[in-house]
Amino acid sequence: MVDKELARTVIGIMGNILSFCLFGSPIPTFAKILKSKSVGDFKPDPYLSTLMNCFLWDFYGLPMVHPETLLITINSIGLAMSALYITIFLIYAETKARVSISIIISCQ
Repeated sequence: MVDKELARTVIGIMGNILSFCLFGSPIPTFAKILKSKSVGDFKPDPYLSTLMNCFLWDFYGLPMVHPETLLITINSIGLAMSALYITIFLIYAETKARVSISIIISCQ
């Protein structure tokens, strides 16, 4: 019989690998932004929602709420990557878009 905890850990690690690929999927988009030094028609909405999602899941994984190491590790990585994406977006966005994104982030 398979140990329940081992199976849970293996599936959790596979989920973390898939989540890392999901968090890394915007890399080609941001490579284009860095190369052209313009955000063009790209919208920051998915990256803002990912940032908020990672904040909430990190909070849920805290030891005083529901201690879960795999949950905290992948969402902390996603939080850092999303923050980097938004920072790059803010650097190359026009002033109007920069102000609206800053307002949205400050309200969260």
